[in-house]
Amino acid sequence: MKARAIIAEDEPLLRARLREALAALWPDLEIVAEAEDGLAAVIALNQLRPDIAFLDIRMPGASGMEVARSASGLCHVVFLTAYDDYAIQAFDAGAVDYLLKPLDLARLATAVTRLQQRLLQAPADLSLLAQRLQEPGWLRWIHAACGLQMRIIPVEEIAGFVAEAKYTRLLGIGFDAHIRKTIKELAASLEPERFCQISRGAVVNLGRVEKLTRDGSGGMRLWVEGTELVVTQPYQHLFKQM
Repeated sequence: MKARAIIAEDEPLLRARLREALAALWPDLEIVAEAEDGLAAVIALNQLRPDIAFLDIRMPGASGMEVARSASGLCHVVFLTAYDDYAIQAFDAGAVDYLLKPLDLARLATAVTRLQQRLLQAPADLSLLAQRLQEPGWLRWIHAACGLQMRIIPVEEIAGFVAEAKYTRLLGIGFDAHIRKTIKELAASLEPERFCQISRGAVVNLGRVEKLTRDGSGGMRLWVEGTELVVTQPYQHLFKQM
């Protein structure tokens, strides 16, 4: 069977040059999808299940490192980067491969040879590598279960997160969706100027808070997308100005 690959790169000229160079160096390789951003790359990975993913490290929507988490154990990964920094040492160690920008055809030929050899092996587990090398930044999108489907949702569209048994429910997105991340994990990874933890079981998008009420006994509640949530004592000081 022919090997199948996707290319995720937000620069159209580089994307086209890579596609043309791969066609010359590896005619049997089938490019099944091209993506201009990280979210589209994750969708292509889930839908098409390619053997190889060429991922730009810096893309809008989701970085190549974030996309690599979705590709971990599912396909072989080659990173595209303009920076010859410490990350290259990890790539050369053999877990993944890399191509520096601007594209060098001799280096691409070496990567193609390595990939052809690695196709005989199982794809590497990139989860720890991606976590170690990922550029700092706040969580920008959520991969959530909606019935039997998976959806990718930008965090700014989510009104809040509420813990429910083994899952966390997403509020204010117009459909029922759940994730496995805990409230504690979310509170640490979401932008604090936009999201705020209000109890052990809830985080809210401050821009989507509809109203806040206090009662005579010191209780505090707020409403997000019509859902009433309790603000517990350890978090009430965050709302003194509201």
